[in-house]
Amino acid sequence: MNVFETLARSAQQWADRTAIIDAAGPMDYRSLWREVEAVRVQLDQLGVRPGQGMGIRARNGRAFVIGGLAALGCGAVVMPIHHQIKPDELSDMLAKAPLCAIIDDGSGGAAPAVQRPMERSLTVAALSNGLRFTRLDNSQAPLAPQIADAAFVRFTSGTTGAAKGVVLTHQDILERTAAANSGLKLTHEDTILWVLPMAYHFYVSIILYLEAGATVLVSGDYLAESILDSAAQHGATFLYVTPMHIRLLNSVPSGRALPTSLQRVMSVSSRLNPQAARDFQARFKIPVCQGYGIIEVGLPIMNIDEAAEHPEAIGRPVTSFEAMIVQEKQADKSGADVAASLARQLCPAKDGETGQLALRGPGMFSGYLNPPRLRSEIMRDGWFMTGDLAHRDSGGLIVLDGRTSSVIHVAGHKVFPEEVAAVLDSHPAILRSRVFGRQHPQWGEAVYAEAQLRNGGPVTSEELLTFCRKRLSSQKVPVSVEFVPEVKMTSSGKVKHGQGGADGAEQKAR
Repeated sequence: MNVFETLARSAQQWADRTAIIDAAGPMDYRSLWREVEAVRVQLDQLGVRPGQGMGIRARNGRAFVIGGLAALGCGAVVMPIHHQIKPDELSDMLAKAPLCAIIDDGSGGAAPAVQRPMERSLTVAALSNGLRFTRLDNSQAPLAPQIADAAFVRFTSGTTGAAKGVVLTHQDILERTAAANSGLKLTHEDTILWVLPMAYHFYVSIILYLEAGATVLVSGDYLAESILDSAAQHGATFLYVTPMHIRLLNSVPSGRALPTSLQRVMSVSSRLNPQAARDFQARFKIPVCQGYGIIEVGLPIMNIDEAAEHPEAIGRPVTSFEAMIVQEKQADKSGADVAASLARQLCPAKDGETGQLALRGPGMFSGYLNPPRLRSEIMRDGWFMTGDLAHRDSGGLIVLDGRTSSVIHVAGHKVFPEEVAAVLDSHPAILRSRVFGRQHPQWGEAVYAEAQLRNGGPVTSEELLTFCRKRLSSQKVPVSVEFVPEVKMTSSGKVKHGQGGADGAEQKAR
């Protein structure tokens, strides 16, 4: 089944139900389906054919949904593109994923002109709903020919190295939405307040909501006041945010409340500070559920029923998913790597022991785009190695510790930058922070941090270090905290922990 057909079924079943509310107002499922079908016909007339790569670049709202689903209806392989992506990032993406065309709403500026000798002029055409079609390449070559029935390509965030183009088929998408909703249990009676970029969450989240017949309520921006206003005005039942939004909501003036219609709040994207979750629950009387999402896998782990008592945990695998914490590699006394056997057989870690999180279940990705690699070449004994470090507590709940590639080794101790950043971010003067390691002559490495102030502060570096000393072991306390105008983040809104600053990179080079 084509993902495109899920909207057709929803339009038949919930024709008059509101599908989306955005800056242009509400749109019901019948109208949304008609608009998608109209754009699909236009794309077909413009020569879009099955297997061709089609970029979708638009703000959050109906235009993104219409363009993405219409392209799928033509059999194209859709690659969502954030409308605020930088030109160099987009050029690099297009070099790795040569697209046939881009559909956009004009919010990202002029469509990129791809200069190739002996090629005809670029085709530009106006589509419905303010969308435009720009042909970038006159070739008919498929985008991911090594993968049958490819539907989507999305590049990873690149927090731990070069971003990889993850390829998903129609079957992958439908399997992972079914698995995710076995935990979320969303229905046509839900109204989801949406604040995250659709370009990075279209595969599971938006398609799942439309498949369930729910209403997607698009917030005007990510600020706390806008979230509260939208939730109250439209009776939101489900709020899907990141730890940053939880911190912002915790800091709004007293007297503002979430509506009684709101039943659940889920935080994704990065580890949530348990204290921030406790503060949110005390303030708004709703626990914050953590969800663990990863583009190669979907949304396989959630903490739905135990969030109030265990806000530090991401929870348990949803139905039909399995999770394993894998022991780290070790070396014998001679220095030889004894992990060769682990490459053949994975060894589960004990409860409380940190290791790499491995997952398996339905809807796994089908491969990487460039260089082409199939899922079977990447998995280990049927497990996908996430690169995240985690442990199971005594009750079996999974708790994230950090990333395998970002761990800082301080005098024999492992320090997870995410843990240090969570403490810094809990200070009321800090909007966000970035933690990384630099070489140290005695300790091997030492912890350093950068911090972006909220509304200009005020706070001093020494005050922040004192704040950390009261809450962290000595080896985890940063040597220094430097204030920066803006903390470096990926295009999908994740902080690049563990990669060092400019002078830190120079130190390592020397």
